Amino acid sequence: LPMDSCRRPAPHGLTFLAVLLIPVTVASSKTLREEAVTYRTQGYEAQRRGDGAGALAYYQKAAALDPSYPTPHNDIGILLEEQGRLSEAEASYQRALALDPGYVEPHANLAMLYERMGEREKVVSHWQKRYELGEPGDPWTDQAEERLVALGALRARAGANGADRRRLADDEFRAHAQSLKEFRSLTETHGDWP
Repeated sequence: LPMDSCRRPAPHGLTFLAVLLIPVTVASSKTLREEAVTYRTQGYEAQRRGDGAGALAYYQKAAALDPSYPTPHNDIGILLEEQGRLSEAEASYQRALALDPGYVEPHANLAMLYERMGEREKVVSHWQKRYELGEPGDPWTDQAEERLVALGALRARAGANGADRRRLADDEFRAHAQSLKEFRSLTETHGDWP
């Protein structure tokens, strides 16, 4: 007998069941995201009313319902930071960025958190990311630029338009990254050499 004649066709019921399950799975994942967004919105409203505990519970439900949804992790970080739970807030912001590296809000939140913690290199790194990912004219992009200038990581650009300021800032960031790379290479070569 040829090899093909030994195979049995799949029962019609299983094929039908598989066809039914595919749309249900897709529909349920959309429902989970929608539900997560609803819980996140309820959390935001609770936070605005001053109900931090209620807000945290809603944000945690949103994060649990859709583990790929970064926004509630950022929101949780804000609440934890307000409670002085800085390492937990940091982890929450980092989780949001792990889910979406282009999500700008956690970069600003981490920059401000690291300013509180006195970790200058991390401050500059996150303000820089917030600046690079932000839209020109966005108040938080402007805030990131102001903080970078105040920290000495970027020169003020009086009179330059948004595109020119962005290009000049990119050049400075590349030069800064190269300088850090060279410094680290030297310190690795010479041990604890200052």
